[in-house]
Amino acid sequence: MVAVALVGVLSGCGEPAPSDTSSAGDAVVEPTADPVVERPTPDSPHVDEMVVGLNDVGYRIFDAASQGTADDLVVSPLSIGVAFGMADAGASGATAEALTELFGLPAQGEDRWAAFNALEQSVTTEGGDGPIVRLTNRKFPDVSFETVEGYDELLGRWFGAGIEPLPLQADSEASRERINAWVAERTEDLIPDLLPAGFLNDNSVLVLVNALYLEADWARPFGKYPTEDAPFTRLGGSTVTVPLMHELELTGPAIATDAYAATELPYQGEELSMLVIVPEAGRYEEVEARLSTGLVAEIDGVATSGSVELYLPRFESSTNLDLRDTFEGQLGATDLFGVPGFEGIAPGITLEQAIHAADIAVDEVGTVAAAATALGFEESGPPQPDVTVRADRPFLYLIRHRPTGAVLFVGRVMDPAA
Repeated sequence: MVAVALVGVLSGCGEPAPSDTSSAGDAVVEPTADPVVERPTPDSPHVDEMVVGLNDVGYRIFDAASQGTADDLVVSPLSIGVAFGMADAGASGATAEALTELFGLPAQGEDRWAAFNALEQSVTTEGGDGPIVRLTNRKFPDVSFETVEGYDELLGRWFGAGIEPLPLQADSEASRERINAWVAERTEDLIPDLLPAGFLNDNSVLVLVNALYLEADWARPFGKYPTEDAPFTRLGGSTVTVPLMHELELTGPAIATDAYAATELPYQGEELSMLVIVPEAGRYEEVEARLSTGLVAEIDGVATSGSVELYLPRFESSTNLDLRDTFEGQLGATDLFGVPGFEGIAPGITLEQAIHAADIAVDEVGTVAAAATALGFEESGPPQPDVTVRADRPFLYLIRHRPTGAVLFVGRVMDPAA
């Protein structure tokens, strides 16, 4: 089985690919060969529709991952959406239809890719004193692997993907370390080991990486009112002492109902914000369940500006998810995993695994976050045999002339080592 992997990460912005021959471990690899393409202007009438679909899948994944656990959880709808967008660009048949339905992808062909292009370029910002949101897409093929003609150029044009060939088959571990090092660099070490041991092997042929790194300071940093240690009541009723940041002079949109209270904290530049939703005691499960059924739209529709007092703990969270289990088990996805459906990438490959990792840290100054999504593809193998012949004991053999049936040699093997 020949494996292909597609990786989506939240972390960095399309940096130029190195032109010199590089190495993974001691294995020499080919120089990069980025397609000579120009990214179109980020202009598409389908961005809003695409965002709705990607967000919806993210909420559903969050809801599915939260079942049966009381642990912290963080998921990146954008990372997952862009990763599967890169796969969708090479999808065909029932698999293409499944991706369209699952993610609510708008339009078709270049109109769809234009929406991904516009979305990625719209959220990217770097330079000056404002937030950093850097997106990078990169293609790591095995030195001997070739995709369908046009796919590399498609990824370069609409997703800004550079190319860095690696000896994925000849030196899987060194290649894994190289890809992980690249992802770690793009995520400022928040995602240090995206590809786990064994993800690459002597059959791997392609890894695609989408990276996005977020670093944003609050428009109004905490600090005027002191951070104080205070009890935090867990879901089961027990308490733990944590540092609670305090702000008494917020004027952002806010709402308080009998089920929850919510407010929005802007980051510098006002284009990014954090929406904080605090369910009332005893109603957490009810409110969380509504996240995937219109809760955010409801809050956006009724929140009003006014003075707000906010207590918010410092926190750090990280999550690792098996997206195949989530998609097939809880979201009911079909015709996506284990079936041929990516003829636009390479003939006969199937999507076999999908993993997601995310990390976030929030303090008085602001937020740093990253996420990564990896999709593993395999080339279709031979059919399951009806009969297995295993010559691991004494056996007979004949060499025949098939047209006449004449036996040229007949023999037996009793001990191959004799």
